[in-house]
Amino acid sequence: MHDPEKVKARLYACGKFGDQHMLIDKQYLYYGRVTYQGVNYWGKNIKKEHEAKGCDDQIQHIALKVRWPEMTTSSEGFRLGSEYKNDIKIALSQRSVWKEEWGSKDFFNEFLILKQYLRKGMSSGGEEVSEVWIDETKTFNSDLGLYEIEVKSDDGVGKKVYWQERKGKGVSLTIKCLYFKTGATSCEFNTHQPNYGFNTSYIKIDFHSELLPHWQEIYQDAEQLIHSFNTGEKQNEAS
Repeated sequence: MHDPEKVKARLYACGKFGDQHMLIDKQYLYYGRVTYQGVNYWGKNIKKEHEAKGCDDQIQHIALKVRWPEMTTSSEGFRLGSEYKNDIKIALSQRSVWKEEWGSKDFFNEFLILKQYLRKGMSSGGEEVSEVWIDETKTFNSDLGLYEIEVKSDDGVGKKVYWQERKGKGVSLTIKCLYFKTGATSCEFNTHQPNYGFNTSYIKIDFHSELLPHWQEIYQDAEQLIHSFNTGEKQNEAS
């Protein structure tokens, strides 16, 4: 069971991803809180609605401020212009639905996200790209173990998109990196997380491009950190 004294002392946030109970050190959390399902965080009664939730309620989203590779708390987490290149942001979000056409919950095809990333422009507002164009344009980056396309654009922001393919299944993860004229960089990693949430979840990690060669270690460490907040207590055990 979780320690009610720790929760009472407001040192930890708690809730559930599906049947997984989570107890999260607030020092890691942006704004010191998780977001719960069923709370309107854009409404007028945020505080009241949020504080009515607790350890048995479903978490919608957690965002963690982390310093890599130590995996200790960071004061601000990832910031675009930050001089602290090892500060990253790890987010876990619970899907509200799982569509039948997506098949097994063990795998989520990120192909539509990839197509979006490959549109021109920093905010991917350019024309849609075709699957044929992707196949003809992509190259394999053996250093990263990922496919890669550099997206040419006229907005002054460089963009490179990386992804991993699973034979017969589709795209298992994507990374979009932006390179600004100021020298600032931003990479966004996305992949499926089947073990959290009734309808699964997805992990997003923001980091500076200097850390791109370490993407696999960062992902593994992010998963381990999330697992460390899992109390190991399941719904059927708690009842």
